[in-house]
Amino acid sequence: RHNAPLSCQNQSNIMDLLGDLGNADQLTSAREENKVLQKKVDELKFRVRELTIENESLKAEVNMYRKEALSLSTSMNGLNMNGGNEMDESMESVCEDYVKSGNGIFPSQVCATLQNLHGVSNPLCCVLHPDDGLMGTGGADGSLILTQWGMATAPTPSAASDTVQAAIRVKCDAPVLKVAFPQQKGISALDRLPIVAAGCMDGNVKLMHYDLMNKSARPLNLNTIGGASMIKHGKYVKDMAWSPNANILATACAEGKVFLTKVNFPDDMGSVDVERIQTLHLPGEGVEALCFVDGGDTLCCFSRGTSYISYFDLKDNCKQTRHTVNGAGSLDDFVSFAILSLVPSPNGKFLAAATDTSRNIIFEAGTPKIVRDLYGHKNDGFSTPKIAWSGSGSYLFGNTQDDNSICVWDIASASIVKKLDGEHSGLIRDIFSSSSSDTLVTASYDKTVRVWSNPF
Repeated sequence: RHNAPLSCQNQSNIMDLLGDLGNADQLTSAREENKVLQKKVDELKFRVRELTIENESLKAEVNMYRKEALSLSTSMNGLNMNGGNEMDESMESVCEDYVKSGNGIFPSQVCATLQNLHGVSNPLCCVLHPDDGLMGTGGADGSLILTQWGMATAPTPSAASDTVQAAIRVKCDAPVLKVAFPQQKGISALDRLPIVAAGCMDGNVKLMHYDLMNKSARPLNLNTIGGASMIKHGKYVKDMAWSPNANILATACAEGKVFLTKVNFPDDMGSVDVERIQTLHLPGEGVEALCFVDGGDTLCCFSRGTSYISYFDLKDNCKQTRHTVNGAGSLDDFVSFAILSLVPSPNGKFLAAATDTSRNIIFEAGTPKIVRDLYGHKNDGFSTPKIAWSGSGSYLFGNTQDDNSICVWDIASASIVKKLDGEHSGLIRDIFSSSSSDTLVTASYDKTVRVWSNPF
């Protein structure tokens, strides 16, 4: 006896059922594969953490061995290995400078919070004018903003928002990565250049003239001397600094060039005479950081991929001297880190360097001597390590990838004595400390700029 043929409807139902079973099997299989992959990811994460800890331990051991080698070298010098000379006086002065811990006085309290200064974009850099009253910030929105931040401390509910609204804005053609005011010391306010420089991602360095009385700012037209049509780098600007004893602007870029540009006083027509006095071509993979020391007579630069800081003597036709970053007495040309920020101490005797390997270093300026190694934070090659000195020179501020705080190191003890936290809700992108008061500025990926003061 033959079975009756299935109807078309029954055949369709069976096919649908088989399709559903197939989809269910695929979903179950995908879920099981996902569990296996997730387990593998968890194992790899655990291994990465293990390797990170091992790596940090190895770095600490290498640093310890270097210190022991340096100590042995110093001991040999003391045993007349250096022709019977007395102990190096500069080493003794370094020890004297940081025998005592700081007095505990440094900026630790927020006195002004400026939210959404760059709208929905993040601020990328911050700086204070030498008189502290004017703050400059650059943002991912391609704007330079000048803010008289003291207005935000007024005891009114809208003080901060009113300050943001009243800020002076100048549009640039690309994100602004660095802002710098002239830092010339010992001159009157009338003699100081009413100019601010903005270094941009497109390689341009723009000079802006500002007028606080009329609350305005505008780009200056550059009348160049010596053939350069503008201050234009081939790649994005990495760092900028003004000399403290002359109107000379140093700018560095990712292609390894440093421009030294003399800037004159702007005229009433919105033009300014500028002269390229030197172009430096540094080896390596791009100039990461620069600053002036010796009162502005010497320019310091670090280029990624090199093992030394270059010192250029501006009084001697930019004659170059190199000092290893591995410490005095080291013969090692290999370096496992890059210096991404260089900041001179308030007295000019020391140089703080922020690296991409969870290590900040204090050098004696103009020498290879390492005064202190500062640890306890976290920064790697994907971070933007920033540092700033306290006004007293006893403390160093630095950001960290661990959280949204500012680490405060007591340099004498080489230890973190405080973390400025609980204010920013995003990682800190930039830090700037005043050269004339205990005032600190921080710019964060939470789209705020905060000003910190000394509560005492």
